Amino acid sequence: MKKIFVIMSVLAISACGGMIKNQNGSENLVRLNRAPTDCKFLYEIESEASVYEKDDAVIYLENRIAERGGQANAYVITDQYSKSNEWVMFGPERAQVLAANVYYCPNLNK
Repeated sequence: MKKIFVIMSVLAISACGGMIKNQNGSENLVRLNRAPTDCKFLYEIESEASVYEKDDAVIYLENRIAERGGQANAYVITDQYSKSNEWVMFGPERAQVLAANVYYCPNLNK
């Protein structure tokens, strides 16, 4: 009985990865490796997501950028770290925090 509970718990936790999906056109945003020179800086944003996978935290950030609307079509992650989720019984023990600069790049497709 104990083994079945452990196996079911592991399966349930591993199934939680990849739970965040793109919304509001966030799949069209482009992640840049460094700050662009020919783009217009729009704003800075910080997001905190209690997720199991770092890729989910990035998708959460992209969704937040898309929710704000506007001309944003590119971003650069400027800082990333994790912090402890206090008083968590179920779910991730750590929250992923991402900070990014958001840009409008007219020549992004070139």
